[in-house]
Amino acid sequence: MDSYDAIVVGAGPAGSTAALTLAQNGLSVALLERGQFPGCKNVFGGTIYAQPVAEILPAFWETAPLERPVVAEELWFLHTDSAVRIGFGSLRFARQPYNKFTVLRSRFDRWLAEKAVKAGAVLYTKAHVRDLIFDKGLFTRGPVQGVRLDNGEILLSNVVIIAEGVLPFLTTKAGLFPQLPPAYAYTLYVKEVLSLPKEKINDRFQLEDNEGAIIGMIGFPTSTAIGKAGLWTNKDTISLIVGGYLNQLASHGLSPYMLLKRLKQHPFVHKIIQGAELVEYQAHMIPKGGYTFLPKLYGDNILVAGDAALMISGRRGSDLAMLSGKYAAETIIQAKAKGDFSAKMLANYALKINEAFFMEDIKARRGNLEYYQKRSDVDYLISSTLNELANEFFTVDLLNEKEKRERLISIIRSKQFPLKTLSDLWAALHHWEAF
Repeated sequence: MDSYDAIVVGAGPAGSTAALTLAQNGLSVALLERGQFPGCKNVFGGTIYAQPVAEILPAFWETAPLERPVVAEELWFLHTDSAVRIGFGSLRFARQPYNKFTVLRSRFDRWLAEKAVKAGAVLYTKAHVRDLIFDKGLFTRGPVQGVRLDNGEILLSNVVIIAEGVLPFLTTKAGLFPQLPPAYAYTLYVKEVLSLPKEKINDRFQLEDNEGAIIGMIGFPTSTAIGKAGLWTNKDTISLIVGGYLNQLASHGLSPYMLLKRLKQHPFVHKIIQGAELVEYQAHMIPKGGYTFLPKLYGDNILVAGDAALMISGRRGSDLAMLSGKYAAETIIQAKAKGDFSAKMLANYALKINEAFFMEDIKARRGNLEYYQKRSDVDYLISSTLNELANEFFTVDLLNEKEKRERLISIIRSKQFPLKTLSDLWAALHHWEAF
């Protein structure tokens, strides 16, 4: 029966960062991954952010398996046969210290876990944790002592970090998630990785050398449900995703696979992926409950990090997961020095999280969930209205300027009652998210 200072469940960005930080500071740590290798079961859009990651791994871009530094980003408001595009590009982002990179999780997560192993962590693959092991108290359950694997093997430790991802099986067993978030607090996305020669990617996205681009898309891809689509350029592949809120997809009878097919058929999307071959198909759920459904982050001998702790703010997730893993490890290092792994001591982790820059954003988004449920037509309204306005504005016809302005105003008025439009605009300023 092996024993460690710490056991980390999950070798994603949060778990591997925690294991790396612990091992670098001389603690014995077991890193448990349920897949054949770290990253094989992990999915995200395709971006990591340079500054937060460099806080953990300085100059990581020199050795990490990155795809492209992102120099251009666009947001497309899609309608059936048109698109309103907003974008920005900067060649500064192609140079150190960079801004963000496109990556493939199967490569990046594996590399990050290997760094933890090189620092001294012990990696267990195909290790599915069936249960937590608790000490026996006199009248109640005692603190966590370790984990039991599917094969019956028991691993003991002073503390366990749960970085299990979106499905909080162990977090719930630990009593840290007394009430699971409802279906409307999750989004479901599907992703295809499409192979395309580097030269064609550069030509179609107006890139040079290893420059990268990202396109976010709303409106047409997800029809009447609230959802988003996105495209990321890799070295010789393109990552394409689409999805939406779980309850809305179900109530509208929308299959994520059909949404992906629909997205690929849009004329503007079809042009840039034409001739690409399917390499990989994946699906992934994202917890969007935010601050409203935040679990308790600590207990006696246990901490929660990453997606399991709902460390997501808008389109930022992987970097916040890594930072939460770092904070969890730092808390344990301090606890080890003091010889105290009680909830009172581990509460320092929650303090670090609450004082982190991203927690203010997570708190500010607490009303977004209710907003999207009440205004499930907002993406469609914004996208369709912008496209109709743009189509009218750019059409050269026989109207004078006054008549043209009146036509534009009539398009807005035709969508819904003016007071409803004003109410929607006010709410959107506070809650609407482009990504």
